[in-house]
Amino acid sequence: MAHEYITDLPKNIAEYRRNQALIAKAEREKIILARRIQRLENLDEYYKRGERAKRAHRLITKGAAIESIWPGSKEIEDADFYQLMQKILSSNSAKAIWEAYQAEHPVQVEGGDS
Repeated sequence: MAHEYITDLPKNIAEYRRNQALIAKAEREKIILARRIQRLENLDEYYKRGERAKRAHRLITKGAAIESIWPGSKEIEDADFYQLMQKILSSNSAKAIWEAYQAEHPVQVEGGDS
């Protein structure tokens, strides 16, 4: 048996070297894939930040429009303002105005919290 081990030694050494090369290649591929994943995560975060920035800009712009049309809204507490807007916008007259506007200006509403 010891004799078989010695005669198989060159074959075992070659197999060991092949396995080491495969391990090194797999480690390089792992590093490449990890970098690719990081780039994709960074890109995803970049797009999310862009969408959040657009939404923040839109909300600020519309809030500024409300304040310019209704200057007294600046003095109302946030919770009170929210409740008042709910009452105003759920009224029949507001619904009628909104339906008339939609008839004149068809808008495709996307999902989400926009």
